Amino acid sequence: FNVAVDLSFLTKSKKYTYFQPKFIYYATYLSEKIGYARYVTIYRNFEKQPDKRFHPIFKWFENWCLDEFRHGEAFAVLMRSNPQFLEGVNKLWIRFFLLAVFCTMYVRDHARKPFFDFMGINVDEYDRSVITLTNLISRQVFPDTIDTESEAFWGLMHKMWLNTDAMRKAEAQGGGVFTKIKVTALKVANGLTFLRLFLHTPHRQPLPADVRMQPVW
Repeated sequence: FNVAVDLSFLTKSKKYTYFQPKFIYYATYLSEKIGYARYVTIYRNFEKQPDKRFHPIFKWFENWCLDEFRHGEAFAVLMRSNPQFLEGVNKLWIRFFLLAVFCTMYVRDHARKPFFDFMGINVDEYDRSVITLTNLISRQVFPDTIDTESEAFWGLMHKMWLNTDAMRKAEAQGGGVFTKIKVTALKVANGLTFLRLFLHTPHRQPLPADVRMQPVW
């Protein structure tokens, strides 16, 4: 279209942050795979409850979820072709990224429970299903994944949500110094909860190298 794009102003107005490629691989891979799991779960729900499909955009979720799955496969290939990103201390980074993605989703979804209720979805069941499926898919490339069969894992995830909810309510009420102390204490509690999740024994049975995970319907 004969349109020139000049982004040189970014170097003057925005500070650059360098991320190691492996961190981009982990984060993007998980973003695409959990996106697949979320879309396909919502799509299935509306197949069972078509009266809850309040907008035609949800009819596209089948195609979108498959796109997300394919995008993730590209990053799976990148990591498999660079096995050093899946070994040694990188196993700890992988566990960190898995938990960061799962905890963020769990807390945000529970904060939007009325929206899920409107779609006829039980948010607890939804998050369990999506996280378990994403974790299973991740076994195609990650040597360590999360033990989602452990009820202790889910208990800590819910504790993180309760802490976050209490934090939100305290901030909404205000209260000066006392509120700041309470919010800080809750943030510390969430940090310790995340540490406990991180220290849980991971799942260490990756899928065989010759197995290519297909979309799960």
